[in-house]
Amino acid sequence: MIGVVKIGGAEGNELGSLMSELAMRVARGEKWVLVHGASGIMDRLCRERGVEIRMVTSPSGYRSRYVGERERELFREAALTYGDKIKNTLAGFGASAEFLDPETTEGVFADRKDILREYSGGRTRILRGNYSGIISSVRGEKIISVIDRGLIPILPPLGLDSNSGLSLNIDGDRLAASAAKAVNADILVILSNVPGLMKDINDPDSLIKNRSSEGSWEKLEEYAVGNMKRKLLACREAFDLGVPNIYLADGRVSEPLKNAEMRNGTCLTL
Repeated sequence: MIGVVKIGGAEGNELGSLMSELAMRVARGEKWVLVHGASGIMDRLCRERGVEIRMVTSPSGYRSRYVGERERELFREAALTYGDKIKNTLAGFGASAEFLDPETTEGVFADRKDILREYSGGRTRILRGNYSGIISSVRGEKIISVIDRGLIPILPPLGLDSNSGLSLNIDGDRLAASAAKAVNADILVILSNVPGLMKDINDPDSLIKNRSSEGSWEKLEEYAVGNMKRKLLACREAFDLGVPNIYLADGRVSEPLKNAEMRNGTCLTL
């Protein structure tokens, strides 16, 4: 069994429970890939160094970070910092991991998205000079080689731009979906600081337990707001790529992977 789990980098995501569970599962023979975000540390670095935090909403309603040259450097620093923290936390629970920096491993590639479209005040503006990327390929053999050595691969939200040789900011949720396909994963779990996809973001009792109850992806998309829109998009991409078990679940609980498998979050496969 191979699983891919993604934990966000925003404040409110708790590492200890997931790292403890991952260490336990790998020790008993399971194989897992860990993908992480970096938004919390990135925001902190921006505040400390006087760099504006600029979030952009596209005409289709997706939120993303505008990443100029200075922001690109800070985002890489944030990703490396958080990845190192995750690796050390896993080590504290007796698990060995390897951080897969795309600049050295060349395992994840991305095409630079120079232009962002921002929708604000009823108008669409074009923002140039962006250094985020769209995932072009994930080399599963690079990840599998780490797993075969008994280690947990850690993938940061970075992709190598073949043209410039720079690592670009990429979406961690969509990276998790691509990685799940690349390693032929049996399960993809995307964790966040909410129970799953809810009809009302302020009401945990409105949790949508499974996709079949709503009938279509389009119906689910009506309920996804804020960052959940992109998480749901990643899940749909994983579904289209043939990943058999996909969950949106709570990363704040004890044993979050088991909690997801018990369908206490949102199951997005039939």
